[in-house]
This record gives sequence, structure tokens and C-alpha cells, in this order.
Amino acid sequence: MLQFYGNQPPAPLNALRVGGTCPHCGQRSSFTRMQDLIENVARSAKLREIMVVYHCDACLAPVPVSYDVVDWDPARVDRPRMALPVVEGYDYEHVPEPVARVIKEALDCLSVRAYLGFAAMARRAVRAVVEDLAPDGEARVERHLEEILELTGLDGDWQDKARQALRPTPGVAGPDLDARGAKVLLSLLRDLTYQIYTRPGRVRWAAE
Repeated sequence: MLQFYGNQPPAPLNALRVGGTCPHCGQRSSFTRMQDLIENVARSAKLREIMVVYHCDACLAPVPVSYDVVDWDPARVDRPRMALPVVEGYDYEHVPEPVARVIKEALDCLSVRAYLGFAAMARRAVRAVVEDLAPDGEARVERHLEEILELTGLDGDWQDKARQALRPTPGVAGPDLDARGAKVLLSLLRDLTYQIYTRPGRVRWAAE
């Protein structure tokens, strides 16, 4: 996700100070422009989209950003977007590898805004948790999910969507998700694996 300090798009390219979540190191950082756009060449070609390469100030890796050109006189750009997908961070501490593998595929879907694919993989991740906790996995996941929903205070519609997404009924399609819905679903999945795996694992480690 990109962030602009000071001037906001649409604005002259040279006036934009860019930062955001680095697709390489995953840190929030400012970005520094690596190369100058040859504006006279781009202007003569009447390009309507340009790519500008920055580097992450935290890890120095290149971060390409695409812009739409609003006007060339003066040069102004809008609709910035990263050319590399940003994968959301996730705490995999003490999460079994079969569960973590499915979650990673879900996050890959989310990184390219494939929200329905993310929802499908999130359901598979919950199923992997159930299978890992067998024979009482279904009951434990059900109990944890209801506790999380109660603690969050989500309204009835969101709770119904969450149950439909994470506990799919045979023959019933999951809910349509947008960016906001996917963010809520990801938060619930994070909390579920934290409560079941990460927190107990840390307590066991401390006891040892």
C-alpha cells in the first residue's frame, strides 16, 4: 500500500514524496526515486502511463510504481499503484506447516486482489486447522470463532458473513468479498491461529 507525504496525487511527479509497505522486506518505509524519467521523450510519445522506480529506504530494494499521466503541460500524474504485489505479514509462530502453507497461498491471492480466491483459501486454512486438531477440531474451531466474533462486537451482518466465509455450508456459496471484507476475514483468521497455536505455544515455550 502506497502513502504520500505532503502533496497528494494528482500532482507533479517531482512534487510527490512516496512511501508505503515494501513488497520485499514488508516494512513501512519511505521510498526514494532511483532514476529520472526522461520527460521530453515520454511527452513526445504522448504516454498515458509511466513507470517510476524508487528504492525502499529500509532495505534498498527497487519498488516500481505505475502512474497514469493526467497532463504533460505541466506534467502531472495520478492513480499510483505498485507494480509488485505486497503480501500481508502473518505470525506463523507455532502454526503447523500444513496450515501455514494454505494461509500463505491465501495471502498470495489477497496480494493480487483476488478476493474470492482469498476467501476460498481462507476456508481451506480453517479446514486444515480442523484436521490438525482432530478428533475434536470442529468443536474447538467453532468455539474459538464464536468467542472472537463476540469479542469483536461486529454487527449481525458482518458476523453472518464471517460464519459463511469460514464455516461454509455444503451447497451454499461463500459471500462476495471486497477489500474491506477481505481485511476483516484476514483479521479473524489471524486471531484464530493466534488463539489456537501461537499463544499456547509461547506459554509452553516459557514453561520449558
